Amino acid sequence: MQTHSKKLVHAALAVMTLSLAGHGMAQSTFPQRPMRLVTALPPGNDAYVRILATRYSEQMGQPVVVDNRTGGSFVPPVQAVASAAPDGHTLLLYSPVMQIAKRLQPSLPFDPVAEFIPVAKVYEGSGGVLLVRPDSPFKSAQDIVNAAKAAPGKLSFGGQIGGFGHLNTSSFLAIAGVQAFHVPYKAPGDEMPPLLRGDLDFSIVATTLAMPQVAAGKFRVLGVTSGKRMRVLPDAPTLVELFMNDLLAQENWSGVAVPVKTPTEIVARLHAETLKALTDPAMRKVIQAGGNDPAVNESPEQYAAFVRREYEKWGEIVRISGAKAD
Repeated sequence: MQTHSKKLVHAALAVMTLSLAGHGMAQSTFPQRPMRLVTALPPGNDAYVRILATRYSEQMGQPVVVDNRTGGSFVPPVQAVASAAPDGHTLLLYSPVMQIAKRLQPSLPFDPVAEFIPVAKVYEGSGGVLLVRPDSPFKSAQDIVNAAKAAPGKLSFGGQIGGFGHLNTSSFLAIAGVQAFHVPYKAPGDEMPPLLRGDLDFSIVATTLAMPQVAAGKFRVLGVTSGKRMRVLPDAPTLVELFMNDLLAQENWSGVAVPVKTPTEIVARLHAETLKALTDPAMRKVIQAGGNDPAVNESPEQYAAFVRREYEKWGEIVRISGAKAD
C-alpha cells in the first residue's frame, strides 16, 4: 500500500511538472507571429502609436504593424479587434472616443467595455481648454455664466456634433444652469477661426489643437477640463475647482486593449512591455508635445476599473449635455 501511494504521488508530480512546463512554454513563445496595433487615428496623426509599435517590435522580437482604421463611428477599428483571435497578436489603441460614440449611438454594433480586456494606459489626457478672443469682455468662466444667465441662448459656441468640445461645453453649461447656442462644425478645431473672427463667443477646444494658437497669443484661456491643472497651463483653473462638480473632469486618454478571453499571462506580458515602452525618451517627448503626460504605472485591474468608471461618467455627460449623434 505504501509503495502504491508513492507511485501515485510521483505520477501526480510528473503531471503537474508537465503542466507547468507547458504553461511556461506558452508564455515564452508569445508572440509567435507579427502583431497588429489597430488605431482609429489617421496616418500623420498617430506618431506616438508608431513609436509604441516600434518599441513593441524591438522588445518582443516580432514585427508590429500599425493598422489605421478611420471613420464609421469607430466601428471598423473596434470590430477588427473584438473579432480577432484572443491570443494577444491583435491590439486596440483604446480611448474614450469609442465610449462616447457608443453612448451617443447605443445601436452601434460593439460594446466598448464587455468585448475588451484593458491592458495598460499609455497617456493621461489633457482635456480641453475654454477659449475666448484676447479682446473678449469675458475674463473668467463665471463671466460667461453670468452673461448667459442675463441673455439665455444668446451666446454662441462651436464644436463638432458629439465631439469632445461639444460635450465639454454643453455639460459645463448644463451644470452651471445656463444655455447658449451651439454652432456645429464638421471636424474638431474648425471652430477656432470663427471664434477668432468674433462669430462665436467662446468654445472649449482640445488642448492638442488649441495650444499652438494659445502660445501664439491668439486666444485667452479661461479654464480647463482636466481633473487637475495642466502642466502646460498651470495658471488656468480647472472647471471642477470653479464649479465643484467632478463630471466636469473630462479628459482625453489612451491605452491598449485586447479581445476578451485573452489569457491572463499574455495580458500581463503586454502590460509589462507597454510600461517598458513608456520609458523611451522619444515616446515620452511625442506624448508631452500633445499636452499630455505618459501614464503612471498601474495594474491591468486598476486600468480596467478606470475604463469602467469612465464609461459610466461619459454616459452621464452625454445625458446632461443633450447631445445627439449627427
